[in-house]
Amino acid sequence: MIWWFFVPLAPYLLWLVWAAAFHPLPLTYNWRSIWQRWAGTLSTVGAIAIVVMVFVVVLSMAQGVSRAYVRSGREDQVVIMRQNARVEMMSSVSLAQARLILTHPLIARDEVGPLATEDIIVSKQVALADGSGAMSVTVRGTTPAGIRMRSQVRMLRGRWFNTGLSEAVVPQKMLNRYTGVELGRTFDMAGRAWKVVGVFDGDGSVFDSEIWTDVGDLRQAFKRYGNDSSMAVRLRSAADVPAFIQDMEKDVRLKLEAKPEPAYFADLGDAGRPMQVLGQIITLILTVGAVFAAMNTMYATVAGRTPEIGTLRALGFRRREILASFQWEAILLTALGGLAGAFLSLLFNGIRTGTVNMNTWSDVSYAFAVTPDLMAQGVGFSVLMGVAGGFLPAWRASRIPVTEAMRA
Repeated sequence: MIWWFFVPLAPYLLWLVWAAAFHPLPLTYNWRSIWQRWAGTLSTVGAIAIVVMVFVVVLSMAQGVSRAYVRSGREDQVVIMRQNARVEMMSSVSLAQARLILTHPLIARDEVGPLATEDIIVSKQVALADGSGAMSVTVRGTTPAGIRMRSQVRMLRGRWFNTGLSEAVVPQKMLNRYTGVELGRTFDMAGRAWKVVGVFDGDGSVFDSEIWTDVGDLRQAFKRYGNDSSMAVRLRSAADVPAFIQDMEKDVRLKLEAKPEPAYFADLGDAGRPMQVLGQIITLILTVGAVFAAMNTMYATVAGRTPEIGTLRALGFRRREILASFQWEAILLTALGGLAGAFLSLLFNGIRTGTVNMNTWSDVSYAFAVTPDLMAQGVGFSVLMGVAGGFLPAWRASRIPVTEAMRA
């Protein structure tokens, strides 16, 4: 969080606020001074705006990936995998283990039966719509109970797959990025032709990045007769989750690990971290340039207003009042750029794209999520740049001798 950087600066910032409230030089004086050199002001504001826009957009990428995973889990559902398996694709749950788990009394039931699903997770290369290549996409073999358990998933067009027919359904958001998986088309996987019979919406969850099919068909196609990848179960209430997990750990016949769904998906939510780190490096480089741009503008301002500074000192204004005045001028300058950059970042809000999850090596679809909090962090970031870029020029202005300033 950007706000932690304000902690060591808190005494100085509080002093600036006190100075703005009580010293004789009003902020309107600084506001008028900013526009006396409008060309330099606009170039500095533009540089700060670009940096803040990049800063907010990078954070919105990570926010978008995190949202996709957060929307995928329910508090009353548990994912069961092989011990020490981080992801479903690398896990294995035998059919005998699954039958034993289904007898647990805490598993919820509906009018059809137990709310528990045995899933198989594999990956498939799917061609990108822009013709630039192909990406690895997760394919989930699931059950009718699995569909009922994922209440955020709803059918938009077509129908759900039937068992034994090698049918599949795809998310609507996948159709915007990939080709060959449209409704009515067939695609090859594991030596079979699979027909797309439905298009669903995953409500922004990670399921918007998965092709779904029948677990029995996928089991036969990949010859997974003895085991599946994972199980997911819904419990009678979220309060039963700790007891159920404890039972799974104690049962020596299972040797499986159970995780609450929110915790499991949160562990996978670091898919956008490499991009975030790269974006932060780029932002840091741009920040150095923007701070120097602000510093250069303020030094030019001080040089051009040296006689004015001398007049203010002759009228009785003290050095600290001059320092506070020019420091506020730098903050106003960069805050303008911060506001501009924060609003420019809204142009990216809602844009859908994808990234590779480093845990599954499969594509994850997400949307940029520019939130008010991220915009506020962007403006706060610009204030920090104003403090960094304005302090030395403000210090210089406050230290000019009166006689030297009057002669300039």
